[in-house]
Amino acid sequence: TNATVTERDSLPTAAALSRICTALRKALHDARNQDGGWGYAPGRHSRIEPTCWAELALGHSLGRAPDVDSIRRWKCQDDWLLDVPGAPPNITFNALAALTLLQEPSTIALAQPIITRLIHARGATFRQTAALAQDNSIQAWSWVDGTASWVEPTAWCLLLLKRVRSQSPSQEAAERIRIGEQFLFDRVCHGGGWHYGNPEVYGQKLWPYVPTTAVALLAMQDHRAHPVVKQSLQQLQKDVASERSVVAVALTIVCLRTYGVATDSLEQTAIEMAASADPGNLLATATMLYALADTPQRPAFVLQNDV
Repeated sequence: TNATVTERDSLPTAAALSRICTALRKALHDARNQDGGWGYAPGRHSRIEPTCWAELALGHSLGRAPDVDSIRRWKCQDDWLLDVPGAPPNITFNALAALTLLQEPSTIALAQPIITRLIHARGATFRQTAALAQDNSIQAWSWVDGTASWVEPTAWCLLLLKRVRSQSPSQEAAERIRIGEQFLFDRVCHGGGWHYGNPEVYGQKLWPYVPTTAVALLAMQDHRAHPVVKQSLQQLQKDVASERSVVAVALTIVCLRTYGVATDSLEQTAIEMAASADPGNLLATATMLYALADTPQRPAFVLQNDV
């Protein structure tokens, strides 16, 4: 586990990849709820995040568009998909749901009301203080309405708006993209990569996390020549050597593949992890299946007009 991505010399075989993908697909099929969705664990209530990842992974691993019937039927309120009854809409998961709907031509129109909601969503502003070396006036995206902007919600919303900007361009969406990018550049950690929110607190520099960095890099893939993006990509490859959760490794594979970085040795690590992973963690199962399924199907998180 201390080896870097490039230091691994044991590469995955096609047979090994096929076996593990088959096992992961079976685990997801077996854990599907009667309403067509997935919870975070077998037998739990269906939630948006694991359902989207499961649908994306099952479709991607078979080289076809995802079956989005469960998202199509999801309970809505004011055009938001509701993750937990009685709780405010989860902005991040709505962005992921819209990205999922975009993969199936017949449901692209269903994503538009969510996209419109997300364009108008804004994180709260806070008083500027000397203790925080960041711009608190930037209103990117929060997890739920009325709270602070965070890296993951901003990254998912930014990626979504960039996916649709060529099909439905608008000045308001373009401005939200600009602000989202401004936020990520403002919140980058000292050595590259992203923490959940602040890069520094009370003079103490915070460290980046692999999943947040991977998602932020996916959102910034059209700026891959920017020094911050290049530095963060290097930081991600360094940090994944020690941050060995299934989701962290899976998201890193997805991100590196998007940037054209070889992932063979990291895939071998992923296969080893998947073989002994907790079968009760359905989000991990789905993200790993998506990461390992390198098919001709266009990935959900690759921008159409990457520059």
